[in-house]
Amino acid sequence: MNKKPFDILNFKKEEEILSILKSISQKPLTKTAHAFSDYGAISISDAAEKSTQNYFEKAKAKPAIALLSVVLAANRNYNKVVKPNLDRIEKTDLETFDQLRELLRTKSKADFYLFWGHKDEKKYNTLVKLLEAIEELKKIHSNSTDDFEILNMWGQNQDLQNREKDIVGKIPNIATATFQHLRMVFGVDTVKPDQRVKEVLDYEFGIQKLNDENAIKAVEQIASLANLKVITVDQIFVNYGAGYYNQSANKLSVKEIAKRLKLLGVNQDIISSATLLSLEQIKRL
Repeated sequence: MNKKPFDILNFKKEEEILSILKSISQKPLTKTAHAFSDYGAISISDAAEKSTQNYFEKAKAKPAIALLSVVLAANRNYNKVVKPNLDRIEKTDLETFDQLRELLRTKSKADFYLFWGHKDEKKYNTLVKLLEAIEELKKIHSNSTDDFEILNMWGQNQDLQNREKDIVGKIPNIATATFQHLRMVFGVDTVKPDQRVKEVLDYEFGIQKLNDENAIKAVEQIASLANLKVITVDQIFVNYGAGYYNQSANKLSVKEIAKRLKLLGVNQDIISSATLLSLEQIKRL
């Protein structure tokens, strides 16, 4: 029997969804949020709008660095591990895929590790395979010589259902989140279904254990209800999750802390006030 297609309205009413989105959007960025270093303690909604306006600019100007950012970001702490290295690389003259390919050709693997700041053979191999795939895409789109445009045309014409058959999607270590991230960085209005996005859908909207496909659908549907771009909702979720779910010194999740406080008999109103979880969420713990 075919499963019913995902619909967020099966979990929350439209007015509840919009109220939750408004509530988290109005929170200020904290120092652990991705956009804090760019914008300071402005509201998450304002930061998300600014991020949306500027999201593709770096990829248009320096597509090679944008490609590095996607590969390096997979399963890594962006602010601590990825951003410092990208900030350093942006001061070099690296811009195009051809320049990046030449770096890989002329540098030993050990020297390239020093260049991009990571000793990770899987990521190195992924980057090599990506550049090989891009060469094939250039042959397919022979009328274009622009790096950004090549990957934009690829990303606009993707069917996520057939990702594993795609020239990029079939590359080892490129799972759905990285696949989606690459599409986003190169001009597609979509969402990366990473840990932060799924946490917000769980903790704030009460939608637990979503697979990647349904997490994408959930964000798309929220964006549609709120009349926002999908990337804008993605940026709201990412900055809220990074800013408000990573505050404890021992790295326990907010949800785990709330659960422990509940077991200790702490008043649920106090738990809600301290953790920003709703009473409904706390009751389910």
